[in-house]
Amino acid sequence: MNQGDLSRIGEVADRLGVSPRTIKYYEEIGLLIPGERSPGGFRLYAEPDVERLQRILRLKDMGFSLAAIHEFISVREAAQEATRETVLRETTEHLEAREHELTSRIEKLRRDLESAKDLRQELQHDIALCKARMQELKKPSS
Repeated sequence: MNQGDLSRIGEVADRLGVSPRTIKYYEEIGLLIPGERSPGGFRLYAEPDVERLQRILRLKDMGFSLAAIHEFISVREAAQEATRETVLRETTEHLEAREHELTSRIEKLRRDLESAKDLRQELQHDIALCKARMQELKKPSS
């Protein structure tokens, strides 16, 4: 691969809004492997590496543990490399279970969002009442 097609760790970190240390940590635990190293020993990442890191970060943002993320990534790779129907069937079942889990999380987030909106309306009502009461207290007594 041409090194012009590769990005250094700092460039990837800036692009994705994470620290280089985060990327290095993901490497240490086996979630990410830099494709190459420069002659000076710098980590170099191809676009598929960056896409994998983006997937990891999205899963992390959704609240998945690093162990669960590792499982997601491993299953996906197994599916891409599988050559036997049995492996593909098991992988499909596993991915469907993860998709169901993610769908459940999305629904919970939707419910939480609606609950937060309701709470905000109640707070806005309470604020308005307090402000009205303060105005009443400022009026001179007759």
